[in-house]
Amino acid sequence: MEQQTIIMGQVTYELRRVFQGTRPLSDLMAERLAQNIPAAQSVDGGGGHGV
Repeated sequence: MEQQTIIMGQVTYELRRVFQGTRPLSDLMAERLAQNIPAAQSVDGGGGHGV
């Protein structure tokens, strides 16, 4: 079980996570972060034209 407290301004969030299985927490968190990465977007509007 992982417990974490996050304070944002006047609000406090308390998170508790329970993991099952044999994979280490670092692997689970890396996989979760990879799922939340949005697709790459071009800063200049795209088009793929080089300079």
